[in-house]
Amino acid sequence: MMRIHFTVADVARVRMVVLGPLAELQFSLRKLQQPGNEVLFNPWRARAVSGARLLPPDLRDAARFLAPPSAPLVDLFTLVGAADSYAEGVDRLCQVPAGPLDREFALAPTAASARSPWLTGFAHGDRTARPRLTGALADYHALAIAPYWSRIRRLLDNERAARTAVMVAQGLDAMLAGLAPTLRWSPPVLEVSTSPRTWTPGDRAPAVTEIHLRGRGLLLAPSLFADADDLGLYTPWNDDPALLIYPVDLDASTSLRLWHHAEEVGDVALARLLGTTRAAALRVIADGCTTTDLARRLGITPGGASQHATVLREAGLVVSHRYRNTVRHALTGLGVELLNAT
Repeated sequence: MMRIHFTVADVARVRMVVLGPLAELQFSLRKLQQPGNEVLFNPWRARAVSGARLLPPDLRDAARFLAPPSAPLVDLFTLVGAADSYAEGVDRLCQVPAGPLDREFALAPTAASARSPWLTGFAHGDRTARPRLTGALADYHALAIAPYWSRIRRLLDNERAARTAVMVAQGLDAMLAGLAPTLRWSPPVLEVSTSPRTWTPGDRAPAVTEIHLRGRGLLLAPSLFADADDLGLYTPWNDDPALLIYPVDLDASTSLRLWHHAEEVGDVALARLLGTTRAAALRVIADGCTTTDLARRLGITPGGASQHATVLREAGLVVSHRYRNTVRHALTGLGVELLNAT
């Protein structure tokens, strides 16, 4: 049990946030290593497991250390913060000061048994270790997160909007009361039922942990791949608000909408023809979008989105029109025919 104590200043600083694809990637690594929620996640898990077997061993090293199945995650969330795209998240990770990064890596309970030596080099700024970790995570992101990110992002954005609307209309008490079954709000204390994964460095975790926010505030972050066992408070190395991650309520029909496109033969064929990200870009552009919209829905940088749109335009599948500082994209007849054919 964890009891989080709020002051008046903390109550005023409660916010909802979507952490982004790098955080979902880390939670998904645990989901990949640990069975459970088969009905909801097996379509995704089967595809991800099959593809992950072809990825380099560096990914297995990273997964065992960053997302061990039976111990707390390495806290990349507060080190990186919310990042709209995977590229932005990795860029921030590589810019984290050596001190906080090294302390976080050293505190991980699996450091002695599961951390490969090259991961220690990453925390110390080793020039060879950083591309190894970022490269392994990029390969996994392209396989397991990027094809679904636009739908995952919509799910998380909807959750954030719904909770924020409750907080504005009915107050913080009503919003926290319905957040998750393992949370209990008894003002001014939020009680969190923690799992056996809760770990205190160098000692056995007490039955009840008392935490005082002392005015720093709290960010509440919904996650698709996190589960109730991942509930825990993450405290930044600076004075930023503390972070509490909780799982979204996922049902079977929502799960079908998340994963079904990746299982269709036409989508697989289109991805083989154009590449996974570019095929996803073509589908996003079918709705009409700007370069900024395209980047957000694919979870990539605006520069990367512009490059994909350029390639599709040069292939005759997309037409782009500039209005002042905005470029808007739409499908050509050939682009429409290609989507319909697949």
